[in-house]
Amino acid sequence: MNPAGIGKIVRVTAAVITGAIALSAYAGVVGLLGGGISFGDTIDARLPFGSLFLAGLALLAIVAVPMTVASVAAGRGMRYGADIVFGAGLALVAWIAVQFAFIEAYSWFHPTYLVAAIVVLGLSWLMNRTASPVTRPAKLGLQDIQLHG
Repeated sequence: MNPAGIGKIVRVTAAVITGAIALSAYAGVVGLLGGGISFGDTIDARLPFGSLFLAGLALLAIVAVPMTVASVAAGRGMRYGADIVFGAGLALVAWIAVQFAFIEAYSWFHPTYLVAAIVVLGLSWLMNRTASPVTRPAKLGLQDIQLHG
């Protein structure tokens, strides 16, 4: 298979995985904002201001929207798609770390989504490695700087 074909497979895989993470995050947002999800009185009290609503908004802003943008960027083969996917993966890692800090409880969601975040980060690296010269962002080096006397 030619490098362009491999790059397309990597981009489509990144789009599907980030899209799936975004969909699951939107489901969580709906559950939190709609009152369908509760972590129990003890954990709910550990949330900022004890608010499931604010937790839902944070999930929307930190995970759902960035993963949606990453999915679109990867699917369309945007010039900075790999960087956007990388940022969404880092946001997911940060979300998991913040969850541990606030709720101080362990769930199967944590390792599952941590693995998903690592996969997303790996895919962003592969997207960068397999990007065509047309879509790869130019790197400015010292040799490119012209000094005028």
